[in-house]
Amino acid sequence: MNLTEKQERLALEIAHALDDMDSIQAHRKMVATYSEDYLRQKLTKALSIPANQIRKSRGALYTSLVQGYGNHSRS
Repeated sequence: MNLTEKQERLALEIAHALDDMDSIQAHRKMVATYSEDYLRQKLTKALSIPANQIRKSRGALYTSLVQGYGNHSRS
C-alpha cells in the first residue's frame, strides 16, 4: 500500500492517540480508504467516551465507529 506522507502521518497520529500501535496496518488501510475529516470525527468521538464505558479497547471502538458508518464518507 502506497500512502502519501500526509496519510502516513495521519495513520501514526491516530494510532498514537488511541495507544494502538499494534494495529498500525489497519489504521493505514483506513487512512487510504476514508477521508481525513471523517476519520478525525470518529477519533474525536472515540476519545470522548469514558474508559469505563469501553468494552474492549479504545482502538476497537474507533474501528467500529469508522466501519459502522464509513460507507457514507469514503474519500
